[in-house]
Amino acid sequence: MREYEWNIDKALTKGLSPEPVTINAEFLYQCLGFRCGKGRLEPHIPLTNPIPNTVDMFYNWPFPQMITGERYNILVVRDSVVNQWDSVYLVSADHSTITHIFDIDVLTFGTGTLMEVADFGEYIFMTNGVITIIWDVVLGAWSAAPVNPLIPMMRTVCNFKGQAVGGNIVSAWYDCDETFYIWSKIGSMDFTPSDDNEAGYRRCPYGGIVRHTRRLGDYVVGYSSKGIVMMFPVGEPATTFGFKEVCDIGIINQGAMNGYLARHIYVGEDYIVREVTKEGVKELGYQFYIKQLAGEDIIVSYDPSKSDFYIGNSTKTFLLSTTGMTEVLQHPSAVWRSNNQSYMLPDTVDATLPVITSEPIDFSYAGQKTISSVETDASIVDSPEAGADYTFNNNLWELVAYRPINNQGVSALTVSGNAFRISVRFAEIYETTRISYIKARFKMTDLRGLRGVYAPPTNFRGQGA
Repeated sequence: MREYEWNIDKALTKGLSPEPVTINAEFLYQCLGFRCGKGRLEPHIPLTNPIPNTVDMFYNWPFPQMITGERYNILVVRDSVVNQWDSVYLVSADHSTITHIFDIDVLTFGTGTLMEVADFGEYIFMTNGVITIIWDVVLGAWSAAPVNPLIPMMRTVCNFKGQAVGGNIVSAWYDCDETFYIWSKIGSMDFTPSDDNEAGYRRCPYGGIVRHTRRLGDYVVGYSSKGIVMMFPVGEPATTFGFKEVCDIGIINQGAMNGYLARHIYVGEDYIVREVTKEGVKELGYQFYIKQLAGEDIIVSYDPSKSDFYIGNSTKTFLLSTTGMTEVLQHPSAVWRSNNQSYMLPDTVDATLPVITSEPIDFSYAGQKTISSVETDASIVDSPEAGADYTFNNNLWELVAYRPINNQGVSALTVSGNAFRISVRFAEIYETTRISYIKARFKMTDLRGLRGVYAPPTNFRGQGA
C-alpha cells in the first residue's frame, strides 16, 4: 500500500496559533518549555532568583514585585500569612544589599494594590492606593505618608518627561474618583488644578476604572477597564493633555500590561493579547490560550534582553517573543534585568516534561489513515519520545502511548484515526536542544472516498511506496 509523509516544520517557527484555526494549520496546539526564536524553536532557559535568602520571601500572587528604576530597585513582598503587611525594600544593583524601607500594615493602612512608580532619577514616588512612599531628596531619607495636601491618593502613576501622570483617585480630590486621569505641574509633584490647566484631571472617555498609566514615546497610554486612550501634551489653548481614544476594549486587571518606550503588550478584558505602539492598537490574538488563565490576576512581565513578554498567573505562563508564543515552565510575578543578566521571581520550574504538539492534521483526506512512524531531528541526548492524539469524529480525542525515538530519529508509532495531533516530548532540554521538523509517515486505510487512481493530496511532501 502506498505510504506518504507529512512534514511539520513551518509550525515550529511560529509557535501557538493566535486564532482559532482550521485543520492542517501550520501552527502548534501545544509548545511547552520552548520559545520562538529567530526562525526556529529554541529551549527556554529558566531564569534565577538573585535575592539573598536572608529576605523573608513570601509568594502571594501577584507578589513579589521587583521594580527597576534609573537609580533605585524596589522589591515589594506581600506577607498575608504571618504579619499581614507588604514589606518594601531597596535592592542594590548587584542584589547583595537589601535595605528595608517600610512595612505597609493592613490593619493600619488597608490592603494596597500593586505598587506603581513614577521614577524621576534622584526622586522617586511610589503608591499602591493606600500609602505613598518617596525618597526625600532634602532629608536624604525615605518618607511614607497616607495623606499629602498636594498629591491625591491614586493607584497608578508614571513619569512623562518630568511630569507625573496618574489615575484611579481613591481620596477626596475635587470631583475625581477611580475613573479619572490626573497630571501634575511640570517638574513638580503638585497636582493642584490651576486656571492654566498645567495640572489637571479628566474622566476616562470610556468611563472605565483607570488601572494603568505608562509612557510610550511622546504619549502616555491610559489603560482602563473599558478602553485605552493615548494622552499627549498640547500647548493650545493651554498647556495640558489631549486625549485620543484608541481601543474600546479595556485591560482585564491592573498587572496585565508591560513594555518599554516603543511597545506595550496588554491583555484585554476579552482575553485577547494586544500590542500598543505609537501607530495605535493591534490585536495579536491568542484568546484560546489566555482564557486558560481565568480565575486569577494575569501578570505581564517584560524581559528586555530578548524583548520577551511573560503572560501568566501563578500556575500557567505563556511567553510571547517577537516571532510567536509558547508556554514555559516558570510562572513569574516579576522579571527584570540587571548587570547584563535577566532574573525572575519566583524561579521555581515545573516538573512537567517539555512537549511540542501539532494542531489537528487529517493529511487533507477525510477518510481513516494509519500512522506507521514519526521521525524528527531532535537529539537523542534529550531522550525524545513521539506520541499522537487521535480522533474519528473530530470531537473525542484519545492519546496513544508515547514511544521512544531511536538514535536514527524514528519512533515506531502506530495509530489509526481520521485526524491526529502529533507530539514529541523530552525528558529534558538544554541550551543546545534544537528541533527543525517532525515528520509523520502514514497510509490511507479507508479508500471509500476515492475513485480511480489516487494521487497525494496537495501539501503532501512525500513519495510513493
